[in-house]
Amino acid sequence: MISIEIDFIYFFASLLFLQYSLLSITKNENKNLFLVYWLSLSVIGILFLISLSKWEFSVFGWDTQSIFFLLTKTNLILFFAFQVLGERIFSYSRIAGFFILVLLTLFFGSFLYWIHLFQSQLLAQDESRLLPFTIAMGAFVWTREMFWNPQNLNESKLVEEDKQNLLFLFLPCILFLLSPYKSNYEFIEMIGKPVVLGFSSLIGFSLISQYLKVSIPREAEIGVWLGSIGFSTAMSVELVVSIPLAFVIGMFGRGIYFYLDELKWSDSGKRGVVSYLLPSVIATFLPFLVIEPKDWNHAPYVLLGVQVLYFLSFYLISSLVFGFLLLIKPKSV
Repeated sequence: MISIEIDFIYFFASLLFLQYSLLSITKNENKNLFLVYWLSLSVIGILFLISLSKWEFSVFGWDTQSIFFLLTKTNLILFFAFQVLGERIFSYSRIAGFFILVLLTLFFGSFLYWIHLFQSQLLAQDESRLLPFTIAMGAFVWTREMFWNPQNLNESKLVEEDKQNLLFLFLPCILFLLSPYKSNYEFIEMIGKPVVLGFSSLIGFSLISQYLKVSIPREAEIGVWLGSIGFSTAMSVELVVSIPLAFVIGMFGRGIYFYLDELKWSDSGKRGVVSYLLPSVIATFLPFLVIEPKDWNHAPYVLLGVQVLYFLSFYLISSLVFGFLLLIKPKSV
């Protein structure tokens, strides 16, 4: 009964992903088109999975009878799929844009299997199983900034920057719904830690902004991501240890943002690198610093190799996928 109740709650909470994505779209006509994309992919995906189950085929990570749980995972996957290109998806024709979202949805959906493979065979040190998604997002953002940064894309006047919203306060907690321990009350208690750590990194991030006397778009969101994602591989660490480190990570993240600003990166590029790529790198190697050696899955040098392989595998394959998107991007952009 616990699992059913949690699936029900998580589904409605995951609708924040849809709301968050809609707020990042500037034009109303694109919002309507995006809503059609999102709902169509959700319905098609559920129909496909139910059809497979009727024929007694199972897809790893999606083999459940809970419709709410399937919809919740779908919302999370679609959230990441849209964040890859953002509003650039609307530069394609409507049919092409839809099929690109299908491709990205299948790509992120397959992560559930690859994460299981790394956890069961290589024993990567990752307590939340969120890290591959943020690594992939970091790779996409970095590659996008390097090779697809159209000058005519005005990202400084986004709707969500004009209106303050607090959706980011909920996202760090919801992102951990992929954990296999979600039906355990102790885990429900544990996922409060990413929120606290996100607040701690936000304080460090904001203090540097106050010192520099420079405010940046969506500062609170970036600060929260740094701590919550940065500690995603070491959620079991005591808050007495992790809170001060999260504060330092927030300050360090603000320094990286300042450096990228000096390089004249776009707002979305700076946000993406500091929100996804930087904390993913930190999370990959953080277990060496905060987890006792007796709790490591391997000997030190073996664990180092596994963590590096864990990071590079998802980073490189994500870069290749974005390279394919670059090959088919509209020539007018």
